[in-house]
Amino acid sequence: MSSARVELSSTSVAIGPIIVKKEDSTSISSSPVLPTPDGVENQPQIEVIPCKVCGDKSSGVHYGVITCEGCKGFFRRSQSSVTNYQCPRQKNCTVDRVNRNRCQYCRLKKCMELGMSRDAVKFGRMSKKQREKVEDEVRLHKQMQEATGIPYMYGEYSPPSQQSSYAAPGYETGLYPHYAQGAYAAHAVAAAPISYPSHSYGVAQQGAVPASNGGFPSPQLSSAAEEDTAAKIVAAFETTHTQMRNMNPNPTIVDVNRFASIDFQNRVGIWRQFAVDLTTVIQAIIEFAKMIDGFMRLGQEEQIHLLKGGVFELAIVELSSRYSPETQTLSMDNIVLPLHNLNITDQIEAILLYPVEEKLPYSLRLLMLLLSVQVRFVQEFHQCLHDLAVCQMTSSEVALLCAVLLLEPASTEQATCERLRGVLAQSLAARVGNDAQRVWDTLPRLKQTAHLHLILLGQLRAQFPAETEAGLPALYKELFSIDP
Repeated sequence: MSSARVELSSTSVAIGPIIVKKEDSTSISSSPVLPTPDGVENQPQIEVIPCKVCGDKSSGVHYGVITCEGCKGFFRRSQSSVTNYQCPRQKNCTVDRVNRNRCQYCRLKKCMELGMSRDAVKFGRMSKKQREKVEDEVRLHKQMQEATGIPYMYGEYSPPSQQSSYAAPGYETGLYPHYAQGAYAAHAVAAAPISYPSHSYGVAQQGAVPASNGGFPSPQLSSAAEEDTAAKIVAAFETTHTQMRNMNPNPTIVDVNRFASIDFQNRVGIWRQFAVDLTTVIQAIIEFAKMIDGFMRLGQEEQIHLLKGGVFELAIVELSSRYSPETQTLSMDNIVLPLHNLNITDQIEAILLYPVEEKLPYSLRLLMLLLSVQVRFVQEFHQCLHDLAVCQMTSSEVALLCAVLLLEPASTEQATCERLRGVLAQSLAARVGNDAQRVWDTLPRLKQTAHLHLILLGQLRAQFPAETEAGLPALYKELFSIDP
């Protein structure tokens, strides 16, 4: 392997294929040439690994951790002066690329938990074990991207008009029996970044949700008309969800230890069960959508687009009413899923801690990375349920939030959808009162989890196509398939 060199004032440090910048700890910026398992050389870039702190695109190893430039600068500033950050909530704020600037306390706490430290600059060079660990992770991420056809897990958002779509002729079942599967824009795998207000508003503003143009919708209907619209949506939700909520009196309790085992067949089997039970929720959501007057006025293709773009988020909102924060369990149609012991912070990091001299076969390490993403998805899914459950929304409030989310990704009839969303959001805010901001705060994580669901499904289908496809409901495959 060739050495790379960078100038640092009057000195430079060459460490095989990896460069260490003294001024900000170990900043990897070169492109090491690494042999692949079949002997072909390629050049993995560390930037394929997302920032460990916020998930944005990374720029190297800074202060001992792979981070983006933003988190690198934040940590440097936090260490260069006396700081006394305070958390306005419960010291458990979400830190991602959307919310990373909202709570400095939780952002710094996460940096420290991941191991960021000014002491990292003292090491001068990475050990062979550390370097090979990073190289392995880079290579695994690139392999997963190639296997799934998804270029970057946290890709930039593009408007629907700029996206390509696919059509699979001959598909006769699902949302509409006579509608061929298609028009699923690829932008569904890259959620649009959204900025939510960081302070409280009056009822009219509290109910607003971000519009596509960056502003907030301004409802024009009278109070009576607003209440009538909201009442119809609440009634539709109750009608379509009553039967579904009649739970199985003897549900199966899932053994999470079995889920956490390395046997992929166990996990794929649980995923299929999850898809079956989720489809029951999705069917109720589709019927609910068809009873919303504003939704049914849209063209059929737009209705399909809205459902595919938002149905997973709606399912999480609906399922949150069946989640117990006390026992940390989720009761679905046929199962009770305990989620409380899936608390691993960074599965990928844990996997790559295997000693270099005891390396597992490359294919198995690739499998372990895939499974670690599955655990991460369960953790994010769990956190979404918890965040929504503690809001203690009534059935009416859940109905209104579902309607707001359903109409969010509209690409046509935008003015109509945004006006209706504004009315519904205002009605929701009036009901939840001071908790409105708390509800809006859950939305970025909802989007991130829906995005991770698509990523993981793509990985499972690429790695184990036969095992994953067998038993998946047709409606689930129609809504979430990303294959051409």
